[in-house]
Amino acid sequence: MNGEEITQQMKRLLYLIAEYTKSEEKYGVLAIKELPVLSLIFRGILENILDYDYAPQSVMYMDNRRFLNISKEGEDDLDDLRDAKLLKKIRLATRRHVFIYAYNLTVSGIKFLDSIMKEDKNAIDQLIYCKCGDLYSVQVQPEGIFMICNKCNIKIDTEITDIEDVAYKCSPIRLRTRLTRKSSNIRDGEKK
Repeated sequence: MNGEEITQQMKRLLYLIAEYTKSEEKYGVLAIKELPVLSLIFRGILENILDYDYAPQSVMYMDNRRFLNISKEGEDDLDDLRDAKLLKKIRLATRRHVFIYAYNLTVSGIKFLDSIMKEDKNAIDQLIYCKCGDLYSVQVQPEGIFMICNKCNIKIDTEITDIEDVAYKCSPIRLRTRLTRKSSNIRDGEKK
C-alpha cells in the first residue's frame, strides 16, 4: 500500500493516534491503548468527523465481557495503516496476565503526518482537544469510557457503551418437514 491508497479516514485516524502518542512535540514517543482508540473512533462517528459504520460487539472490558459499539471499518483501517508500515500494534500484558493492544507510529508514519491536509487535522483537533487547548485524556471507567479535561473540569461520555435498541417485528413461520408433515409457510392464526 502506498501513500496514494491512504484514504481521508485513514489519514484522520493516523493523525488522531499521532496526537495521543506525542510527548513534548515529538511524535511516536508514547502509545495509546486499543480501547481508547476504539472509543475515540466511535465518538468521531457520532460527531460526523469519521465516516464509519458500527455495531455492538462483545469485548473484554475491565476484566469482564461487555458490549460496545465497535467500528469494524475503523479496525480495518487501523490494520491497513499497519500494513502500510505507518502504524505499530503493540501487545502488552496487564498485571492480571491478560493481553491488550496499544498503537504507536512508525518512523514512516511520523514522516507521513506532513502530507495530511490541514482540514483533516482541524477536524480531529475539534474531537480530541478541549476549548482550553488541552488534549482530552481518555479514561476507561466501570460506567463507561470518558474524554476528560482536568483543567476545565469537563467529562464527556464517548457513548461507546450505549447500545441502541433497534425496533423490529417478527412473526413465526411453521415449516413443513418430513417429520411433522404439516403445511409449510402457515403463520400462527392462519388456517389452511
